[in-house]
Amino acid sequence: MSRIAPALPPIVVATLALAPSSRVSADEPKCDAWDIEYALSANLSLSDTPMGKGDGVHAVGPGSVVLRFENRDGQPAGEVKMLSYNMREHFTIKTKALVFTTTVVTDTTTTATPGACSVVDWGALGANRVVAWRTPANGYRTDGTITCDGTLCGKFGAPPSGKSELHIPPHPVPLSSFTFAPDMKTFTMPSTRVSKTDTPKQTAEIALAGREVRRACVQAPACRK
Repeated sequence: MSRIAPALPPIVVATLALAPSSRVSADEPKCDAWDIEYALSANLSLSDTPMGKGDGVHAVGPGSVVLRFENRDGQPAGEVKMLSYNMREHFTIKTKALVFTTTVVTDTTTTATPGACSVVDWGALGANRVVAWRTPANGYRTDGTITCDGTLCGKFGAPPSGKSELHIPPHPVPLSSFTFAPDMKTFTMPSTRVSKTDTPKQTAEIALAGREVRRACVQAPACRK
């Protein structure tokens, strides 16, 4: 003979229905960091060029940078890493010496090579929305071509005549602080020295402006050993 279980009182049924489940869905992602990509534009300043003829400021880009922030209460905060950096530099310099004109066209890309963890391993976002970088950018390098046409080519530290390859080998670059807008959607970095070369003879500094294009909340992996 079958038994019919007694019905539970209504108050017990309601309590069970409202009780939180102790089970966490396997599909719920663990999110402990924000990866935010910013599109970059920049001003590249050149100085110490042959006879000062190539000194000047040139608009370059586009570029991009990806920053990883700690996730605190659903917002980027705390420690910051730079995961990637790249910048396209294409510009033309025309100089005159007496009646002679020299034209130099630079077409390069600058990147940074990640170290054990990232391009820049450690920075911190302060209460004033300024990221102060505590370690330099790893493996900052420039590769591409430079084309020179005119009287000064191959002289006084100017590049050789015609098209030649340009390679500035990887080196560490201490970056200036990034200052963010209140909504963290944009930032700027003041002019910062990034290289000094003998051929072509020049000192290069770059100032950055960034605009957010995408973000994702992620589980940050451990650093590579």
